[in-house]
Amino acid sequence: MEKYEVIGTLGEGSFGRVYKAKQISDGTFVALKVISKRGRSAKELKGFRRECEIQRDLHHPNIIQMLDSFETENEIVVITEFAHKVLTTVLGKEGYLPEERVQPIVWDLVSALYYLHSNRVLHRDLKPQNILLDLKNRAKLCDFGFARNMSTGTHVLTSIKGTPLYMAPELIDEQPYDYNADLWSLGCIIYELLLGTPPFCTASILHLIRLIRHEQIQWPTFLSENCTSF
Repeated sequence: MEKYEVIGTLGEGSFGRVYKAKQISDGTFVALKVISKRGRSAKELKGFRRECEIQRDLHHPNIIQMLDSFETENEIVVITEFAHKVLTTVLGKEGYLPEERVQPIVWDLVSALYYLHSNRVLHRDLKPQNILLDLKNRAKLCDFGFARNMSTGTHVLTSIKGTPLYMAPELIDEQPYDYNADLWSLGCIIYELLLGTPPFCTASILHLIRLIRHEQIQWPTFLSENCTSF
């Protein structure tokens, strides 16, 4: 930790905290994810270490780059590149975005997913909170806590992971699933970027499941033909 100067807290979750920090050697900003080992099961710790292993091997301009990781007696610390904005913050301020601003974000996410899936990695938790924007407004995927490697010869997975609002019907129904589950989540994100709300939105989890299973998505007429076709 002596290589970094912590500047402030970026976020806090059930896993631990994320800090903005400065690399003392060159002044570069980085993000520090600090996961407490206390009260964690061996299975949880194994999951955190697997997340590190997956992310360490990913090198793509639209995926947050992992720079380093280490463990102390009480913590697992992951250092990644720093991005300045979270997509949810942008949506919170602006409500929704015009097509010309959504398009480059979607290109970036399609590129990131193509890279992941080509390397047999499923993200499994695509949502606006896991999409960051850098100073050039490039979208970058982060948080590989639910990511999973599919070994050669494995075509489907069955364990449920992810966030219900963006979850594909096959996951809801506990059916086998593959890369298409990530593409469904991407479609939900695109809808939310354009309209300001996810395609299936309700406070009731049972109602949400019914909507995802049975409801057809309605695209408004003000969107271009190219957009709704895509």
